[in-house]
This record gives sequence, structure tokens and C-alpha cells, in this order.
Amino acid sequence: MKTNYSQRTFKFTFIVFLLSVFSISAQEDSEILEAYEEYTDAAREVVYMQLNKSTYITGESIGFTAYVMDKKDKKPSLLTTNLYVSIEDKNQNILKQKLIKVTDGVASNTFEVDSVFGSGYYNIKAYTNWMLNFNEQNFYTESIRIINPDNDEYVEETVVANTIDAQFLPESGHLLNGVINNIGVVIKDNLGFGIPNVTGEVVDKNNEVLSSFETNQFGIGKFQLLADVNNNYKVNIKNANKDFSFGLNQNIEEKGIIMSLKSLKSKVFVSLTTNTKTLESIKNRRHTLMIHNGENYDIMDIYFTDDTVVTKAIDYSNSASGVNILTLFNDNDQPIAERLFFNYEGVNVMASNDISATRSRDSVTVKLNFKDINPASYNSISVSVLPQGTESYNKHNNIVSYTFLQPYINGTIEQAKYYFTDVSSKKQYELDNLLLTQGWSSYDWNQIFNDEYNQVYNFEQGIRLKANLSSDASKGPQSNYLMHAISDEEPRVFELKEGDDSFVVENLFPVGQDQISMSKMTKLNGLIPASLYFQSFPNSIPRLTTDFNVLKPKLIYKVSESLTRGNKILENNKDNVQRLDEVVVKSRLDRKRQRIEKLSKGRYGKVDIVDEDDRLMYNTLGSYLNYKGYNVDESGGQFVVTDRLSVSGGRPGFGEGEPVVHSPTIYLDDMQLVDTAILTQYSLTNVDYIEINRQGLGEGLRGNNGSIRIYSNPAISGSYNNQDSVQQFKLPLVFSAEKKYYAPKYRNTGDSFYKAYGVIDWMPKLIVDENGNINIKFAKPRTPVTLYIEGIANDGSFVFEEKTISLNKNF
Repeated sequence: MKTNYSQRTFKFTFIVFLLSVFSISAQEDSEILEAYEEYTDAAREVVYMQLNKSTYITGESIGFTAYVMDKKDKKPSLLTTNLYVSIEDKNQNILKQKLIKVTDGVASNTFEVDSVFGSGYYNIKAYTNWMLNFNEQNFYTESIRIINPDNDEYVEETVVANTIDAQFLPESGHLLNGVINNIGVVIKDNLGFGIPNVTGEVVDKNNEVLSSFETNQFGIGKFQLLADVNNNYKVNIKNANKDFSFGLNQNIEEKGIIMSLKSLKSKVFVSLTTNTKTLESIKNRRHTLMIHNGENYDIMDIYFTDDTVVTKAIDYSNSASGVNILTLFNDNDQPIAERLFFNYEGVNVMASNDISATRSRDSVTVKLNFKDINPASYNSISVSVLPQGTESYNKHNNIVSYTFLQPYINGTIEQAKYYFTDVSSKKQYELDNLLLTQGWSSYDWNQIFNDEYNQVYNFEQGIRLKANLSSDASKGPQSNYLMHAISDEEPRVFELKEGDDSFVVENLFPVGQDQISMSKMTKLNGLIPASLYFQSFPNSIPRLTTDFNVLKPKLIYKVSESLTRGNKILENNKDNVQRLDEVVVKSRLDRKRQRIEKLSKGRYGKVDIVDEDDRLMYNTLGSYLNYKGYNVDESGGQFVVTDRLSVSGGRPGFGEGEPVVHSPTIYLDDMQLVDTAILTQYSLTNVDYIEINRQGLGEGLRGNNGSIRIYSNPAISGSYNNQDSVQQFKLPLVFSAEKKYYAPKYRNTGDSFYKAYGVIDWMPKLIVDENGNINIKFAKPRTPVTLYIEGIANDGSFVFEEKTISLNKNF
């Protein structure tokens, strides 16, 4: 099932009341346009993260998938690679943080919920360095709750004090004398959550009721008021059998212009209203109305003549998808009113068409079919599997609300995902009431006009390494340096001319314990340590400091649950897997064969363990490889290997003018050796095991002639030391290795605690097959489950839905 609308540039239709006139002007020389275009010209990105839960128990893992989207076209960013993720406490102390690699706009990883966390609320953030240039909330932040059984004896709903916060917010930001004003109402409790079904009355100084309202489930409402500067207004509110009285707390302006919106079918009507006192001073003077969204815009001149109202109609099909911002400027190009509205057209959402499940003795396999997702286009979907009655997935946003709505407003929205789930005319109306209360957008005109935006934070792609030569070395003759392979990256050779004092390595992606290994290439001595001074950028995780108010997950779980006598996490399966790897099952297999089987896991080649018999019989590596079917030439201090069993491929010799030889790529402790002369007469005593991969499977272009991987014997002192030919540099900042998520085990999977707070599984970065199917497999639960599904597809479409499965039914 698919919702798919076209997106066009802005176009306006005017309805003119009475004698009001207007003129449309391109305003090519407008200060407004110049400032706006300069401010919005730089590329912007928005990041959203799907977390597998919002409430965690010590011993679980926080699983997440991050989506980095181009803010303008809402498609995955193909440029960003560096994403920072951090977890902070209420005092903004960073407890954990990572640099993770983004590929095609998507990244996934985990955080362990360990003893670092006490019970409480924490903010998890995700951002790029480039995002720090902008004041809009393009970064991601969300509050999570952690329950540590060592700190909390009980899990209870927080008691809400019997106090309320009431705000009365005039549409477009001003309350104008002598005209009817629309005023938004926001009623919140002491935790910042809206209070539903609150009734209120607006009374004047004589206590006469002028208007009334009732809040919706998020504490939002509105009323109309014919404002009089000579009157005083109060709002009387009744909640939970208690009466409250508030002042309007809004200045009634004697002169000005207000803006109001009304949606009717396929159009939104925008009325610009002034009063008779103002009309005298603004008559026939130019005002400017601009509609924009950070990318597209249109601008026009507005003139008031003899009437106090000018109205125009905007066709939704001719406006941008998502948030549209209407800004009114006076004749001095100063912004005086602003109003936001949302266009649902062009927001493309994919939903699954069919779901089926099969059960085995201890597991369940669920198949989701997405017939509208094109398998040939890029897609990535993540699924959180939780008990049906979970109270631990109380997120306020989904991928659509965070991409299309949150970055354009200044505040935070309670349950923003509500407005994009099962969309109806009622929800569209409620979203418009919400936007009425938001005031000015996140695009601050003071910053736009004052040129406060400076690109001081670089757009990062991997790690940038600068290698500096000593002053003596830079004065020497031409020299070449070899950076050895790290992780999945090829070795790189850098040719320096006489007088060069440095060189730069771009786009490095070191992972985990990776270090930079650099050698100087010499004709006489082969590879020698490089003797360079290194600088890397970035070398630390930048700090995202913000006073953005983050709503906590809203608690709706009312039953006290004993953690002392009740359920606890026994262990994490991750630990089980590690233990299974460590425990060797006794069988008829000898120890050598068992070790070969273990070492062969995940490898394409054949693993041979070098034992004492091999060392006595062959003595040197060359002799051993000769026994394995290779020709080894060690004359003249060289070490050239060719495969007697293969005649394919070929590569140039190490020296200039040398003939082509058919040699496999050779690695020593996973470091590719460009100069293999160091292996001449290399003692087998130094070798633990060897992997021979004659077909070069998994090696890419480096495997044309196969590969040989040699691993040093850690038990032998005096074995080959890379420091003989390599200078190593430990990078201060590297990418975190992507970790597999392991579902924890619980003592009891049938009690109310597990149903409210337990986790069944988390599957990130799933891809549909050629039939549009996604298959997920998880341990068979004792309770019905809910799948929380989010992702991206079809280069601009989004996936988000919840599917509940009762395993007692047939599919």
C-alpha cells in the first residue's frame, strides 16, 4: 500500500475581497531574497534514529539504526560518512559516545546498558559535524529511560503534581486590537505533557464569558477573541475537579497586521488582517509575503488600499510537501508575522501488503511483503520485536515526523508520530492547530539578515591524516611512502618530490583497534620505518551543546512491579555466544582439527596450522610453501612466489622493468606486504598458521592471483616485529565496529514485567528480496508480539508501521 503524491514548486492563487489589490513582483533585488538565498544555499541534512525501545533494563543493549537524509529532497544522504552518537545524563555529562560510519545514508550499532547507568532518564543524540553550523534542529535527540535493579526496587508511574502550565498563543504571533484573533491554547502538566479534556472559559473585566474551549488528548485547543485594548481578560480552567485562573499574558497591540489560515478541501486560505487605525499608516505601502521551506520559495508584494483584509488561496498541489512557512514583511523588509502549515501531499509512505508466519519448535519466522518497494532501488528497513503489551516503546517521533516536521519548528512535539499514523482529516486539523501554537519557525530571520551563519564546522568524510616530514627529510631527494592496508582499505603509495614537507591521506575509515602503519620505500633496504609526524582530523568527538527541551517517554504503566522478587535479566545471549566459542566440546576430533575448524570460520581459503613436525621437516616458510604447490625464488635476497597450480592473472615485478610474475598477494598478520623480501629464509618457528586462498575469493582486485595470509606465532619470542619496517600511529579517534545485537534472556517471559519491559529481538538494516519480502526470525515467545517497522525505500519513500501477531492464529 502506498501514499504517493507529486511535488511542485510554489504557485499562488489570489482571492481579493472588496477593493483590495495586489501586485506580484519577482523582487530580484530584494534584500529578503539575497539574505534568504545565501542562508539556505548550503546543503543541510537531517538525522533520525529508530531505537529498539525507549525504556531499558540494565543488561540489555540499545539497538539503533540511524538515517541521514538530505533536508531539501528528503532522500538518503550519499555524502555523509561520519555520524556521532552520544548518551548524556540530565547534567549533560557524556557517559558513552561513538563515531559510526554511514553508508548510503544508513548506519546501525549498539550501546551496552551496563553499570555506567543508574536508574533515570538520559538523552541520546546523533549528529554530524556539519550540523553544528546551523541553529535548526537537524540533529537527533531523544530521551530514554534506564531501570537499574540495583538502584530501583520498584518500577512505578511518576506522580504528577496537581499543577498546570497554561499558554495562550495568538496565531502568527500577535494579538491585534479591534479584530477577531485566533488564539491557540496549550495546557501542560509539570512534566511537560499535554493535559487532555481540559475545559476553559475566556472572560472580560466584567467576568462576562466571551469564548470557551476544550483541549484535545495532547492538551491543545483554540478560541477566538475580539481583542479590546481597554479590556482585561482572564481564562478560567477546570481540571481534575479543581479550578484555575490565568491571565491572557499577551500584549494587545493597537497597530499591526495578523495572519490567519483556514484549510478547505484542496486549498489553504491565508488572510492578512489589519485594523482601521493601522490602515491609515500602511495604505498603499508595500508589504511582502514570502512562502518558503528552506529550499523552494516565492515572494510577492502586498498592498492594503481601502479594505482591512487581503486573502489569498494556495493550492496544496502547488506547494511543497511538508512544512510551509509564510512570513510577512513590512515596507522596511522586517518580518512582522509568521505562520506554518503542513502539506501532506508528496509525503510517500510504504506499508506492507501481507504478513505470514511459520513456527518451528523454538523459533518463529515472519515474512513481510512490500509489493510497492522496488527491490532494484536502495532500501533499508529495521524491525523491533517486542511483547504486544509493551510499555517500553513510547517514542514521540517516527521517521516521517522527524524528517518533515521537527527540523522546522523551535519547540518539541508530544507524540508527533500521531499526526502521520492513519492520517485522517481530523488529524490534519489537529496538526494545523498544533502549528498555530508554534509561532516562528526554526529559520531565524535575525540570523538570516545579520549573516550570523558561518561554516566553521567542516563536512567530514572519514578521517583525514596529515603526515609531516622532518626538515632534513624534506630537503632530501624524491621519496615514496607506503601506507599499509587497514580494515577493508587498499594500501596506498605516496610519491613525494624534492622539497615536499608533508602529504595528506584522505577518506580513511579505521575501525576498532586499527592503527596507521607507514613505511618508507627504499631501493637499498626495502621498507623501513617512515619517521613521520602525524596529525589526524577529526581527532575527537565534537560536542553538541543545546538547550533544546527533550520530552521524556510518557509513562502509562501504572502497576508497580517488584524488581527484587520479580523478573531480571539472567544473561545476554552475546555472552552465551562467547562462552560457546570458548568451550570445546570433547569429541573424537583431535585438537588440531578442532582449531582448524574454528580458524576457518568466515574465511574463503584453506587454513593450515604449522606444527612442530612441519617446522622440523621444512624449516623455512619458502620450503613449506614449495611443499604446498608454490615455486619460491629466494635468490639475491628476494622472495618471489608463483603458483604451480595456476597460470591465470599476473602482476608487474617489484622493481622497474622486471617481468610480469604470477604471484599471490601475501599478508603477514593481515598486513599486505608490498616488498616480500623480509620473508627470505623466514623461519617456520615464527609461523602459527597460514591461510591459502588460491582463487582469491573475498579479496577483490587484490585476489586476481590468489592470496597467502601468514600469522605469527605469539608464543615464540623473537618473532618478526613489524617495527623493523613500519612506523605505527595510534589514531586518537576511529570508527566503532558495527556490533551484532543479541537479545537478552529473562528469568521469566510470562509475567507482567516481561510483557511491559522485555525485548524479543532487534533486526536492523533489512533489505527486501526480489519478491519484495523481508524475512525475520526470532525465538518463539510466550506472548503475542508487535513489530515496530521503520525504514526508507524507493529513493524518497518511507516505511513506518506497527504489526501485531498472535501466534495462536493461523496465517
